[in-house]
Parts: sequence; structure tokens; C-alpha cells
Amino acid sequence: MALESFPKMIQKKRRSTVCHNCDSPLDESYNFCPRCGQSNSDNNVTFTTLIKEFIDNYLGIDSKMAHSALPFLTKPGNLTNRFQEGKIKHFIHPIRLYFVMSLIYFFTISFLLSSFDLRSFEGESSRFSGTVDLEDLVKKDRWKSLSDSVKLSFVPDSLVNRYDDFLDFNDFYAKVGEEFGENFLKDTDLRVRNVNLPQSSKENTVDRYHRLARDRRISDKAFMDSLSGGGNNFNIGGGFLDESQDAHVAKQVRKIFENDQGFKAFVLGNLPLMMFILIPLFAGVLKFIYVRRKHLYIKHVVHALHVHSFAYFMYALALLIIFKIITPGNFPNMNIEAWRGILSGVFFIGVSTYVYASFLKVYKQGWFKTLIKFNIVGFTYSFFLLFFFIIEVSISFWYY
Repeated sequence: MALESFPKMIQKKRRSTVCHNCDSPLDESYNFCPRCGQSNSDNNVTFTTLIKEFIDNYLGIDSKMAHSALPFLTKPGNLTNRFQEGKIKHFIHPIRLYFVMSLIYFFTISFLLSSFDLRSFEGESSRFSGTVDLEDLVKKDRWKSLSDSVKLSFVPDSLVNRYDDFLDFNDFYAKVGEEFGENFLKDTDLRVRNVNLPQSSKENTVDRYHRLARDRRISDKAFMDSLSGGGNNFNIGGGFLDESQDAHVAKQVRKIFENDQGFKAFVLGNLPLMMFILIPLFAGVLKFIYVRRKHLYIKHVVHALHVHSFAYFMYALALLIIFKIITPGNFPNMNIEAWRGILSGVFFIGVSTYVYASFLKVYKQGWFKTLIKFNIVGFTYSFFLLFFFIIEVSISFWYY
């Protein structure tokens, strides 16, 4: 095979005329020292040069990426077929493409989750809807701290317009009571429109757990009891774990509340490895579904790399649009949650359609048979995704 048929690494421009290891004289064209074998490279270069060499040599972001972009984005299955035909000179290698797209995707997730806080589970600043008694707006702490105008917005206009001389909401409430009596106040539910509830002046639950977790005077068992409201009755393992394992679980839970941001980073750091392990599994499902077509396993692996790469790119783009562009600040009059749901559906359908089209292109079967196999692969792979994610989180929890 001719040497020219192999892809060439980008030649380093930082050569030396002397080996820095054994001081032997070198020609600048030498890649390695003929005497000791050390790479002929001058490491005293700018940071920009190092980054450029890394990108060119290891991520493959060069002219091959430019040639691959159009068929990758617009021609499902095209790159897989070209790779199988041996037409790879002008196209990025599937593994390099996968690593580039996974880097973009997981960086996007890390970026978006950097502001995630466990307090969000309590909904302290979330939008709330439901019913509330008129009496609650006067007597309950979380509601009475709202402004008079907001409280009045909960009340039907027909009721508010009955009185034109009240001074504030409490005065309005008194006038309603005078006219209709206490039975009206107790029995009437008023629909609450979506509003931001005021922050509670009390210590929220998550902050309390953070404080207790960092208090070294409290044992791990006592901390776990505090999660269930006290009483020394918190059963960690549900009877399935022995005493030492129960103690380890308690220790790990406490560590998470001490530094939930660190645990989040630990879980995210393991996700790329989990997804890479799933690639041969996804290819194995394809091999099983198309067992009668006599395709080599490597073809399924290449196809898996390409469809995962496309999914990473599109979902990274979707997450940025949904959470950084579709925001109340940019669109104050838009139903943000509804539009986020719509866009999520659009991107999911788009990626699914792309993968289905790639099945048609790569395996060359009829649309109906391909649709059935596509759904079987999708449901099977979704199960494996969920299973492996639970395993990944469990392992991360145990060894954090």
C-alpha cells in the first residue's frame, strides 16, 4: 500500500537543530532524534500554537471537517456509506467526529447546569398556580407579604369594583366581610394566576441541610434522620444493606449536601465515558436487528458513531436555544414553557427523522420494514440508556 494513502498528521512547525534530550545535532526535517528517539519538538512555544496543534492532530478540525459538514448535516447515512466504500481521504474519521460533537454536547450541558441549584426543587422562586381562599391573602405569611395590587389581581373584577373607597387590601377584605359575612370568606376559592411567590424569610430546607451537613458535631446517622424530620427512624438501605453499607450511604449523602456542585460535576464527568461505552452496545442492537443482511459489525459501529454525533450537535444547539434564547428576559410576553416544549418536540422529531433516514440510506430496506426496525432499536436503546444512566449515577454516588 502506498504511503500516500495514509492520512497525514499536521506537521509541527516548531523544530529544533539540537536534541533537547541527548544534545545530538539534528536536521530540522527530522521528526525524531536518530540517536535517542525523542520527538524533535521545541516546547517553548506560545499557548496558541499548542492549542492549534492539539485541535489539528487529535480532533481533526481541519479541511476534513469542512468537507464533512454538509453531508453530515444534510445527507443522513452518506458519511457511513462513504466510509464503508473506502472514500475517507477528504472526510473526518467517525471517531474524531464523535469526540468533537460529544465535546460540544457535554460542554453545553456543563455550561447550562453550572447555575443549577438544589433549591430549585423547593420552588422558592418558581411560578405557582392553584387556588387560595381570600382569607389566606390576609393571614398566611407567604401571601400576605405580596403587594396589594398583586392580591387584588387574584380577585374577580366584579368583586373589586363593588367598593371604590377602600384604602388597602386589608380594608377591602374587611368590607367584603361586612357585606357577605364570614361564610363567604371561608367558602369562596379564588383562582390564582401565575405569579412569582415571594421568598420566604425563613431558612429554606436545602440551606438547612447544607448547614447540618457541614456541622461536624452532628453524626452521619443524625444527619440522615434530619432528612426525614428527625426521630432516629430513617432506614437508609430499606433492609437490603448491612450496617457498614448503611454507614457508607449516610456518609455519601452528607458529602453531597456538603458540596452538591462537586457531585454534579463528578456525575457529568462520567457521562461521556458512559455514552462511549454505549456505542458498541447500540451497534450490537443494530447487528441483531439486521442479522440477516450480513453486514459486518464495524459498519454498525460507524453508523452508530455518525448518528450519535448528529444527535449531540443538534441537542446541544437545542439546549442553547431553549435555555439561553427562549427566556423571559428576551420574550417577556411569550409563554416560555409552552415554546420550550414545542422546540424540544421539534428537535426530537428532527433528530429522529434524520436517524430514520440514515437507516434507509445505510441498510437499503423498504420504508415500512425500516420504520418497524427503527422503533425497535429506539425503544431498546432507550431502555439501555436509562439503565446505564442509573448505574452511572449509582457508581458516582458510591465512589464520590
